[in-house]
Order: sequence, then C-alpha cells, then structure tokens
Amino acid sequence: MVQGHRLIASARHFAGPVAVSLALHAALVAAIAPGGLELPSALREPALQVRLAAASPADTKPPAQPAASFPVRRVEPLLPLPRPARPTYLRSSELDERATPIEMPPLVYPEKAYLNRIPGTVRVRVYISHEGSVDKAEIVTATPSGHFEEAAVEAVRRTRFKPALKHGRRVGSQKVVEVSFDPYGPAPEDKR
Repeated sequence: MVQGHRLIASARHFAGPVAVSLALHAALVAAIAPGGLELPSALREPALQVRLAAASPADTKPPAQPAASFPVRRVEPLLPLPRPARPTYLRSSELDERATPIEMPPLVYPEKAYLNRIPGTVRVRVYISHEGSVDKAEIVTATPSGHFEEAAVEAVRRTRFKPALKHGRRVGSQKVVEVSFDPYGPAPEDKR
C-alpha cells in the first residue's frame, strides 16, 4: 500500500507540466488543421521566388575559383581498376618452340591398381605459364576411368617445363600429356 501511495504522489508532482504539454499540443494541432488558426500574411507567402530563364553564353563559363590561403589540389575522379588480363595459353601449332619438361617428379602408381596389375593411360591437358610452372591441369581421357586420374594430375602439376617460345619470347602454352601406368614395368617409387 505504501508503494501505491508513492505512485499517486508522483503523478500529482507531474500533473502541472503534463497539462501544459497537452495544451500546447492541442494548440499546435488546431493551427495545422484546415480552418484552424489564421497565419499572418508574411508567413503564408513565400519570401523567395525563383524564375528560370535560358542561360546566355556568358553564364556558361566555369565559376571562378575562390582564393585560398593554402594550395588547392584538384582531385580526379576515381576510375575503376582494369581487370588483370587473363593469361593466354597458345596451342602447339601457334608456337615456334614447344614447352619441354625439365624436372619430372616420380610417378606414384595407385596401390590398389598396382596390386591388381591394372594398366592404364591418362591424357591430361596442361596449361604452362611463361615461367615454366603448371597453372592448371585437366583430364582429357582416362582408360580405365576412376583409377589413375588423381595420380596423373598430381605428377603433371609438379612437373617443371622449359617455357614455350614465340618470336623469341617466352609465352604461356598448352599441351596434352599422356601418362602411362604399367604394372609390369619398373617398380613404383616408395612413398616413405
């Protein structure tokens, strides 16, 4: 009961300011409503009137620069950066000298295929940079499929090439490399 009594005392304390605020809001609404409070003529008419006219040749010159107490640097608008050019990989027929392998990693024969004595061949399209590294390798064909693709791509990706030449300059090139897997050939390299 004590808390309720305090609340009533608090409401009495704010009763005066709330009543004043309500009276001001009511007067404002009455002034805004149509047919409400009459505004003086100075407030009803616009103080500034703008007239548009055709521009004369004298008006088209650029505005004079204001004098500045410090040097003003003109800032050019930012242009979008050009996209980097996609590398071009020339075909063997477009080259003067084809890319040749310099450093070939050992070919790892997949264990399951080796134990089952499954032979295979994978043809891989290799994209060689102008520096001689392999940028990308894609499978063209694999016989039989599902056994040797991963091992062939891994071996081709780690191969270093002497870059191809066109007009005496090193260029990016592409070529198809055939990787053969023979279970009866030399023993595969040990992974250890």
